[in-house]
Amino acid sequence: MTPELFKRIMRRQAATVALITTDGGDRGDRAGLTATSLTSVSADPPLVLFCVARTASAWPALSVTDRIGIHLLGEDSQELAHRFATTGIDRFDHPAIGDDDGRTSVADAVAWLECRIVDRIPAGDHHIVLAAPERGGHSGRDQPGPLLYHDRRYTSVTEPKPGEVSADGAETVEIINKAV
Repeated sequence: MTPELFKRIMRRQAATVALITTDGGDRGDRAGLTATSLTSVSADPPLVLFCVARTASAWPALSVTDRIGIHLLGEDSQELAHRFATTGIDRFDHPAIGDDDGRTSVADAVAWLECRIVDRIPAGDHHIVLAAPERGGHSGRDQPGPLLYHDRRYTSVTEPKPGEVSADGAETVEIINKAV
């Protein structure tokens, strides 16, 4: 399989969008990135993983730190996701980004985790980062849904109500599913 075909196939998978941040540990290299590879690994003990390209500007800091923040973005956070995916700018210079006792906070996050990195595993042109959540929280069910990335664009799971027009101009209708 060619890398191009593999990328086209994987673009068909929708993924949640998260910001991964670190203060850089002893080096103090504050860094962050937008990740769509976050997944839970284990509930007992709690473990998550995400993947980082070896060429990512945040990798030098992530390769030496032992602490990270994971911030799951809400559907209204496309600009923030784009900011943390952009190189050559101060990604943290944004009104939604704060400092909570030395750790990065993201006002627009629908959920967050503070984690300790437990392993870094080389994998092709990336590294798999395995982390153990130690603290976390979420905004509740009445908050916006998660921001998703699908087919090279940001989207969401929020559906228009019947009679409303969706972003693609299609009118929605109510469908009632009944068990047969």
